[in-house]
Amino acid sequence: MKYGRMVVCGIAASVLSMGALAQDQKPEQGPGQRGPGQRGPGEGGPRQGGGGMGGMGARQLSPERAAAAWNAEATGVASRVGLNAEQTKATVAAYVAARESQRAIGDKTREEMMQKARDEGPNPEMMRDMMKKIEEVNASEREKLQQALTTAIGADATAKVMPSLGLFSRQWDSVVDVFSTFKLESAANQTGLNAIEEYAISNAAAQAKMREMQANRDAEGGQPDREGMRAAAQEGRQKLIDAMKPILNKEQLTKLEEAMPGAGRGGPGGGRRGGGGS
Repeated sequence: MKYGRMVVCGIAASVLSMGALAQDQKPEQGPGQRGPGQRGPGEGGPRQGGGGMGGMGARQLSPERAAAAWNAEATGVASRVGLNAEQTKATVAAYVAARESQRAIGDKTREEMMQKARDEGPNPEMMRDMMKKIEEVNASEREKLQQALTTAIGADATAKVMPSLGLFSRQWDSVVDVFSTFKLESAANQTGLNAIEEYAISNAAAQAKMREMQANRDAEGGQPDREGMRAAAQEGRQKLIDAMKPILNKEQLTKLEEAMPGAGRGGPGGGRRGGGGS
């Protein structure tokens, strides 16, 4: 029985630690079966703690919906930096290919680590090794994306789009997935995509800070500033909500909030989900 509990803990820890690479293989129900941002019981795997920064805390999308979100992200970023139609097409193609590759490697890595947890039981060193492997995969895929973009659109344009496209953020995917269902007119849609992009970047920076603090805690035996991380997550969340208020109605804003990490949990980035976000 004790071993069984250890296996469960190991599997859960492995999945939670996958961050942006962990992608669920069971397709979501379509929008016609459930409203955007809502999850069925047990669907999409566990949500992550820590304020949902970067890839954490996000709903997991089916391959089709993930690809649509990636397309919208890359198109929005290309428009924001002023790329022409040909450059935009090349940017979307390179980004979608990179995300597909990263997702496939992430699935394989997760399966390997879950099996290792079953065989050996979880331990802190295993978790650290897994996170190191994930970071190496992300770095490799990010470098490939940068090279592909540099070839396709040039170094200057690549430098403008990589800060966000290089995030590989599942949380960004989740929010864009819901936002895209609103079918806003072009200007409002771009405004929203810009705000979500900024939100993803700020959350990724907070996640990086959290990892650094965790490493310092492991080395020195101290405790990370979890309250500070919660405050940073809530600040980013509220900034996105405020940016969306002029372009979304009450129902749309509520749905978008439901797609954001911590919605309705009172935890990091939490608080109530009232329509209008106030």
